[in-house]
Amino acid sequence: MSRPPLALVLGALLIVSACGSRSDAGTASTTEPVASTAASTTLPPTTAPPPSTTTSTTTTTTTTSTTTTTTAPPVEPLPDAGLAFSNLAFDELARQNPAAAMTVIRDGRTVLSRASGTTIDGAPATSDSPMVVASVSKLLTALMIARLAQGDIVDVNAPVPWADMSIATHPDWVGVTVRELLDHTSGMPVARSSWFDGGIDCGTFLPSLLDQPPTATRGRWTYSNGNYCALGVLIGNLTWLPLGQAAQAILFDPLELTGVHLTTDGQLPTDVGYPLGVERLSRLGGAGTFLVSTDDVAAVLANVTPADLDVLRFPGLLIDQYGWGHTGSVDSAVSCAWVLEGGRTVVSATVAGKSPGTGGGVCDRVVPAVAADLGFGQGRPDRSPP
Repeated sequence: MSRPPLALVLGALLIVSACGSRSDAGTASTTEPVASTAASTTLPPTTAPPPSTTTSTTTTTTTTSTTTTTTAPPVEPLPDAGLAFSNLAFDELARQNPAAAMTVIRDGRTVLSRASGTTIDGAPATSDSPMVVASVSKLLTALMIARLAQGDIVDVNAPVPWADMSIATHPDWVGVTVRELLDHTSGMPVARSSWFDGGIDCGTFLPSLLDQPPTATRGRWTYSNGNYCALGVLIGNLTWLPLGQAAQAILFDPLELTGVHLTTDGQLPTDVGYPLGVERLSRLGGAGTFLVSTDDVAAVLANVTPADLDVLRFPGLLIDQYGWGHTGSVDSAVSCAWVLEGGRTVVSATVAGKSPGTGGGVCDRVVPAVAADLGFGQGRPDRSPP
């Protein structure tokens, strides 16, 4: 698989972006969920909530374009009680951590956007302040691959072009496909804590995982940051752009959003700070180096299309009874991005702190809260295999 000319790449991305901005996404084609981490908070009931006594919610409007003739679902008014449970869930995150942010979009409208804490320059944080989102980065990386596939820039069923990516591998990696990386079925070593040693970037660290044959887990879901590190390197090779710039061009420019960047570029004064230093995350690449706001994550996911979901699917995506998405967990930064109601509702929540200890724990707090507010609560999210 040779790298196409840059002009062809950019032209294809413009076409895909023009056709792909919509908010009536379908559901992921999935067969079984993956394990969750239990939350420590009490779940809301599945009936309508009482009147809210929490801080009022700022409501704004997000404009999305569409080139399809699909009729959007009717915009239904929020329940009389507003978003009481959602606000309570955010209040709990804010109370227990130095900073937190949460955004909810429904039918293309931002119905909740809240934040606590401060940015590096001392200003009050907002839901548009970039934060470390850990493995929610994988969701953005996978969506970029989906858009490149729609532009015929990459074939997800073809072997990974390691040589074109200047990545040396053991010969047995030659047949591993892009789809296997997306699905965590490539046999990639897990490497665990080695990802947080810092010092080098993803492209430099990756060959050390590929100098032996794929592990015996090839063909079975085995979560490894290496898969999405490799996908990030592939995106750079295909677009001729650094990963952060590729994300801006493919995902954020079509929505007229700015602010996404990578931990490898350091933090900006307008970011929410990461107390352990973003340098320790440098090896993760497409698996975990994004700094992005909850507003921007939610807006991108509100514009996922059925064509995107031909590529984004389980087991690369996590699923539960509410929908699909991804979680992110590193020490002192945890995040949840979830799509509910077949795309009508999106919730993005990120914590700069340690409570709860995982992104799954954040999802377990905010997803059922939003669902209860909107009248379709189904209890604690279940992302465990049947």
